[in-house]
Amino acid sequence: MSISNISKKPISIMKKATISDAIRMLLNTKISRLVVRENEKHVGIITEKDIGLFLFSETTRQGLDKIPITKIMKPIEFVNQEITPENAAKIMIEKGISSLAIGEKDQVKTIFTKSDLVNYYAENITDEKKVIDFMTHNYEFTHTAAPLYKVVRKMLEKKISRLIVKNQNEEPVGIISFRDLFRIAIELGSEEDISEYGISDQIRNGFISKEGFGNISLAREVMTEGLITIKFNQSLSDACKLILENNVSGLVVLDGNGSITGIISKTDITKAIAK
Repeated sequence: MSISNISKKPISIMKKATISDAIRMLLNTKISRLVVRENEKHVGIITEKDIGLFLFSETTRQGLDKIPITKIMKPIEFVNQEITPENAAKIMIEKGISSLAIGEKDQVKTIFTKSDLVNYYAENITDEKKVIDFMTHNYEFTHTAAPLYKVVRKMLEKKISRLIVKNQNEEPVGIISFRDLFRIAIELGSEEDISEYGISDQIRNGFISKEGFGNISLAREVMTEGLITIKFNQSLSDACKLILENNVSGLVVLDGNGSITGIISKTDITKAIAK
C-alpha cells in the first residue's frame, strides 16, 4: 500500500490571510494544519502548534488581525506518491514534521498526516505491540488552580501544545491545549473590537502577564474537562482506535493502579510504524 491510497485533499488558506484568520479557520474546521495558497500555487503550510508558539511568544505590537500568515508558514515537504506508510513515518520522524504532501513543486494534490498513519495502523496492522512499548513516560502537567500565565509560559518553555491538568489531590481532570487558548483569544478579540474580530497585542500579552487576566484566570476555567485514557497493557491498535474515535492527538496511559504513567500520542505511533 502507498500513501496515495489514504491521503486526503488539503484545506487551504490564502497567502494574504492573517494569523487571526488562520486561527478561526482551524477552530471552524477542527483540523490542525492549513496549506497556504497564492493564486493557484501552494506555497507553504502552517500548523496549530506553529501558531500557538508564535501567538504567545511574539513581541510585536501588532494584533494578530494585522500579521500575515507568511510570518510563520513553513515549506511544504513533497514526497513520491508511491512511498509506503512505513517510509512516510520515517521521513516524518527524521525531519520532525507531521505531514507530507503528494504533488508537484507548487501543487499539493493530497496531504498525508500522522492521523492518516494512526488510521492505517488501526485498519491494517494486527501485531501484538503494546502501549507500554511505545508510550512516552514523561509528561507535562499543571494544576487546576494554576494561573493562566504560568500555564502558557510552561507550554512555551517546553515547546508543547498541551498540558494535563490535575486537581489538588493530584488526580487528572482535564487538559489545556493551544486550541483552548485560541478560543479564548478569539472571544476576547471579538469583545474588544467586534468590527475587526481580531486579537490585539494587549490580549496576547494578557495570557503571559502577571498583571493581566493571565493572573486572575485559572487553568480550571480554560481546560477541556475529562481525559481519554488507556491501560498500559492494551494493544497499540486499541490506542489508535481510541484516538480516532475521540479525535484527539493522544491518550493518557494508566498503570495497573489507575495512576498516570505516561502518554501515547500520534507521534509515538508514528515512531512505532517507522520501526
